[in-house]
Amino acid sequence: MKASDFIAQKLSKVTNHIFCGQGGSVVHVLDSLSKNKNVKIVPSQNEQGASLAADAYTRVSNKIGVVVATSGPGIINCLQGMACSYYDSIPSLYISGAPIRRQLKKNPKLRQLGFQEMDVVTTVKDITKYSKRILNPDEIEYEIDKCLKIATSGRPGPCLLDIPDDIQRAIINKKTQKKFILKKKKIETISIKKIKRVTNLLNKSERPIVVIGNGIKIHSTKNKLINFLKKYKYPYAPTWGAIDLFDKDDKCNIGSFGVYATEYGNKLIQEADLLLILGSRMNATLTGSNPKLFSPNSKKIHVDIDKSEQKKENGIKIDISLNTSIDNFLGNIQKYSLKKNKNIKWKQTIDLIKSKFPIVKKKYYKNSKYVNPYVFFDKLSKFVKSKDILIPDASANLVWAYQSFKFRKNLRVFTSLNHSPMGYSVAAGIGASFANKNKSNIFTIIGDGSMQMNIQEIQNIEFFNLPIKIIIINNNGYGMVKQTIDTWLKKNYVGCDLKSGLSLPDYNKVFKAYSIKTFDIKNNNSIDKILREFTSFKGPSMCNISVHPNQQITPKVKFGNSIDIME
Repeated sequence: MKASDFIAQKLSKVTNHIFCGQGGSVVHVLDSLSKNKNVKIVPSQNEQGASLAADAYTRVSNKIGVVVATSGPGIINCLQGMACSYYDSIPSLYISGAPIRRQLKKNPKLRQLGFQEMDVVTTVKDITKYSKRILNPDEIEYEIDKCLKIATSGRPGPCLLDIPDDIQRAIINKKTQKKFILKKKKIETISIKKIKRVTNLLNKSERPIVVIGNGIKIHSTKNKLINFLKKYKYPYAPTWGAIDLFDKDDKCNIGSFGVYATEYGNKLIQEADLLLILGSRMNATLTGSNPKLFSPNSKKIHVDIDKSEQKKENGIKIDISLNTSIDNFLGNIQKYSLKKNKNIKWKQTIDLIKSKFPIVKKKYYKNSKYVNPYVFFDKLSKFVKSKDILIPDASANLVWAYQSFKFRKNLRVFTSLNHSPMGYSVAAGIGASFANKNKSNIFTIIGDGSMQMNIQEIQNIEFFNLPIKIIIINNNGYGMVKQTIDTWLKKNYVGCDLKSGLSLPDYNKVFKAYSIKTFDIKNNNSIDKILREFTSFKGPSMCNISVHPNQQITPKVKFGNSIDIME
């Protein structure tokens, strides 16, 4: 059979959607995929959009996001989404087309031989788990199966196969295809000595907190963790990657912590005498810039499947490291006389501090000229239904959403947390829509500055009539950058608002040009009325939120301070 038909057949067994860009060196693969009834091709307006959509598709569907793009400029456009998947541990598979084999350079000093030729494998090496150029048609099945295994095992991430045009159109024999043999899975072991030490520390702790990272989602360990927390009554702090697994109002939920988090969450982390850290990178956004000041009186136990994360140079002193899956850890820890946390005083302290430092203050509601973003997200919480999907973007709108939205179970919330590119959410909303079996609403929240980054993908939203509701937090520029400049550079703005050279369009006109319904919220007084209309509207829509150009993120930890000292 034709090699591209075989590739399409293999891909159709692991996904129902292919996100792609067109190009001369992938026409055969896309032709074969178009003839396969089990997959739907979703062409992007720009391959960056395809890569971001595939990233979100995996997060929502638990199937693997697949991207097909031509060599050179096509695959270069994909690097943004590839990096998002790599840094957030999201499995994905990229198929890049390459020129025919005789037009691939052999001399490394030669810049280019074939048209749009590029050493794709080397280019993506640092943001993939595995990348390979196939030069033998009999290795297609082996390499696809190998990629799928690597992408989804251990700490997941993207893989890439670069396939020359003449291999795609070659006639192959399925019987002669090299097979990828799965090695027997090693039985995961864990140090009993360390587990006993952890049990002992937990039993002695008077002020424990379980820190829950994105790693809890990777291998579907969330139900086991939730049962563990309920059984042993531990207070917990979800990082942004796990914040949608819990109700914000749960008394054991101490809130998020870090540079851009909640004041009460930060104060409680600093009060803890033990942190059990499950699947979290503990980067500087969480700990603050001075690691010596982070939770200084607590013993720290770190459980992570990635050994490198436990050896990194972040300056946090870890008392016990366990290089294992969280699933394995939770299964073992309960075998050794672990006691329930019964410290009433600690729970009372948590209640007191949470009530004393609200994020959304009463004075914020008095603003009648603009919309206060904290008030907006607090109110939005009431209109977003269970099983809806919420995708914040990057910068200030991301922080305001995670600080003040009232998260609850059965609500899916995600973004690209570690790479965090501007323009993620709108393209990601497309991938989420195709993965969303519930047909619930998808809210993509984005700043007016970020909206420009992937504005072309609005056409796909309109064309496919996707249930995406785009919320633009419009402060006439890059608000978070301005706040950083305020702190360090005496308001010498450069390229971040109209006066400093950054111009942005009238989004109502832009969206109307794409035939998408628009809404406007100009001040606090109109939030409820317009949100009711906006959220009940069927079909794609956009709501423009007018925020004061100098609106800041508050509270926020200044560089050098411990996280409990917030401005």
